[in-house]
Amino acid sequence: MAVNTPQNGYFRDSGISTLNRVCLILNAFTESEQILTLTEISKRIQLPKSTAHRMLEAMECHGLIVRESHGLGYQLGYQLIRWGTLALTNLDLRNTARPVLQSLCASTNESAVLSARYGYFAMWIEMVECRQPVRLAIRVGEPLHLHAGASAKVLWAFLPDSEIERILSGIKLIQLKPNTIISVEEMRAELTAIRQRGYAVSYEETDFGAMGIAAPVYDHMGRLVAGLGIAAPVTRVPPDRVEELARQVLASSRELSLKLGAPNPASLN
Repeated sequence: MAVNTPQNGYFRDSGISTLNRVCLILNAFTESEQILTLTEISKRIQLPKSTAHRMLEAMECHGLIVRESHGLGYQLGYQLIRWGTLALTNLDLRNTARPVLQSLCASTNESAVLSARYGYFAMWIEMVECRQPVRLAIRVGEPLHLHAGASAKVLWAFLPDSEIERILSGIKLIQLKPNTIISVEEMRAELTAIRQRGYAVSYEETDFGAMGIAAPVYDHMGRLVAGLGIAAPVTRVPPDRVEELARQVLASSRELSLKLGAPNPASLN
């Protein structure tokens, strides 16, 4: 298996950054060569032994590389398994969610989105864009502040009480738009309201002219794993349409939860 090196031109423009070196080392391992010595790694990525050794020591500290049992070589570490498992989980979630998002988009004629939480932030991980002439600019992979927007707030509101309070004590409630909640008391009240009605709503909390509705999604162990909803221009979804569309969002979130093996999504909301 060929390994991309600075000499073959793959990184010619950017040079050999630390990240590039880490990737080169990881890519040096193959199915047929799962254990490599320092000398072999040094030759394959064309780095001096001393530099390669320092890189390997740092990677070992982070679990990316481990020494094999006899200490004569290196092999890929446990941290990669953890990352791979997380990636597969998200991939499976996205693949399972896509037909549900397509149905929700078709029934509401608005863009359907799937979000997930990463610490104090959220992220859109999948979407199905509507065909309306006017629609929101939604980018999969874009970080979202956890305290603003229906897709993010729903991932906070349905956490256990202790986790809600832990986040509330550590998060910065930044003013993004005039409607963004920046008071701890108001945020706590908003999260309580979301839990009581079963879904989150937002109007111009992250972007002017944008609104959203989102409901929680659970997995086979009853854990909150995602938020599913719609994002639309406020001109098409005035407040008097929220309840009607929320029923469709809730039905879709329960459908996805059932597909993921949730025992009783309706009772979890």
